[in-house]
Amino acid sequence: MNKKASLFCIVTLFAVCGFAQTVTLTFTGRDAANHHVQAELFRVANLSKNWQEYLYWPDTVLTLQKGSGIQNPEMSQLPSLELSPNSPNPFHGITDIHLTLADAGEVTLDIADVGGRLVWAEDISLKPGSHQFRITLAHAGTYVMSARLKGELSSVKMVCDESGGAYALEYVGHTGTESRNVPSVQSHTRGTVIHPYDLGDQMEYSAYATINGQGEESPHIEQPLADSQTVVLHFSSVQLRLPTVVTANVTNITGTSAVCGGIVTDDGGDSVTARGVCVSISPNPTLVGLHTSDGSGLGVFTSQLTGLMSNLVYYVRAYATNAAGTAYGEEQSFVIPVNSDGDTWSCPGTPFVVDIDGNMYNTVQVGQQCWMRENLRTTRYADGTLIPKGETYSLTTAYWYFPMNESGNKDNYGLLYNWAAVMHNANASNSNPSGVQGICPDGWHVPSNAEWEQLHTYVKNHGPNVCGGIEDQIGKSLAATMGWDMSGGDPCAVGNANPATNNATGFSALPAGYYQGGNYSTPGFANYGGLGYNTFFWTSTKKIDSYGYSNTYYWGLHMNYASVIHNNFYDTDGDANSVRCVKD
Repeated sequence: MNKKASLFCIVTLFAVCGFAQTVTLTFTGRDAANHHVQAELFRVANLSKNWQEYLYWPDTVLTLQKGSGIQNPEMSQLPSLELSPNSPNPFHGITDIHLTLADAGEVTLDIADVGGRLVWAEDISLKPGSHQFRITLAHAGTYVMSARLKGELSSVKMVCDESGGAYALEYVGHTGTESRNVPSVQSHTRGTVIHPYDLGDQMEYSAYATINGQGEESPHIEQPLADSQTVVLHFSSVQLRLPTVVTANVTNITGTSAVCGGIVTDDGGDSVTARGVCVSISPNPTLVGLHTSDGSGLGVFTSQLTGLMSNLVYYVRAYATNAAGTAYGEEQSFVIPVNSDGDTWSCPGTPFVVDIDGNMYNTVQVGQQCWMRENLRTTRYADGTLIPKGETYSLTTAYWYFPMNESGNKDNYGLLYNWAAVMHNANASNSNPSGVQGICPDGWHVPSNAEWEQLHTYVKNHGPNVCGGIEDQIGKSLAATMGWDMSGGDPCAVGNANPATNNATGFSALPAGYYQGGNYSTPGFANYGGLGYNTFFWTSTKKIDSYGYSNTYYWGLHMNYASVIHNNFYDTDGDANSVRCVKD
């Protein structure tokens, strides 16, 4: 080999080795208390070679591969569709962006936040060349703008650090036939980028994050480029974190109360303004439902849980709130057993009743009537006959169903039954008493519509049970303090924000929902719903209407209503509702 050839090989080998040299930079953000901060943008600039890159969350790693800085001629042609990085970025609510087209066409433009929610979308016809748009965003955050044309897609990430007052995309105008020249500013996902560099080049790093709802840029770091490394960008603010709270064990369980509490071990960098315990008959209770208020700050607190009902599974979690939000401790559960001696609501001499499956029910005396205080949950008749679990809708075959088709709902909400299961082949009755044992235990019967009317009349004629002075507004007095959705706005609605005012009668109605056939022409069609929102109770009564149709009566409650629901509808026997039995 001659000297020229040898020299060529050496130079080529040097160039290849030089080109293959890589440096991996990993970035992370920290607040003033040295806690991790999720930075939305990292800026990487080589001051010696005059180039820069941006990394957008979730990308935090940039691998530099050494290049000459000379653009590949094959890449210099005009792209068919290209969104150039917006400027400025980050920006204070308003920014400009350029879109370059090789051919005319109708372009679809859209802007979405990091959660994928579309905040703007439109179609616009554009001619070839570069077009300028002005973007206004209503809220701070990271967004993605995309342009689509004939199967091509180009996207750019944008960081908005304050509100621009509204969402808008304004066409500014056609800015020429050349592509906007921004070769030194790019946005990249995690991967490799090619730039000229040498170890020892002066680098500049910075980051942008939203801390406590405010956009903040970290101080810039200037340092020589070394081997692969992790670069930590520190922000001047302390990022507020959720508090840390631990739920205490439940103790001192009585027939209507229990003691719980917790300990706040970390305030998250800001004062804990509220703490206590959330309690519900559904898992994962929150502040939306019933909760105690037990002071503020760090340390141990005790919560008194009152107004509870026996024979229910309760779920509790401690909570603590600071400026960053509300944190919850681990969940505890407990059951208040049935008190065999009864309580102030129990029927005299009959504080409880047991069905053939061994399920025990509290009782409640309302006027002259003795009712079950909980929804029936038997799977057999008193004579031992098994009732099958329903897998479909039927007007004639007896079935039971789990509320919302979830077995875990049985203990608190009971079971749902179609009318055939309720009646057990007995004839309809509107007598008082009905004389229909049906699905009820021995010594008890299915209430008729007349018996529900008796209950309704008694409750509305006793002042403490009436809300707002309107005698029909008795729903709250029949509804339990637990289980109901509490978002209703009417102060007399069952589900308003003050559940402690429910259940003046002790009837303790829970929102077990329903199973509904809905479309009787489609075999197997069914719909479960209403758990937390409504409840319906069967009667033993039917009515023949003026058209000759047989209508079955039921009563119920709805979280948005102050009064009791009382209806009869044709052909609803296949629906499944709750059952309350009345003592003979």
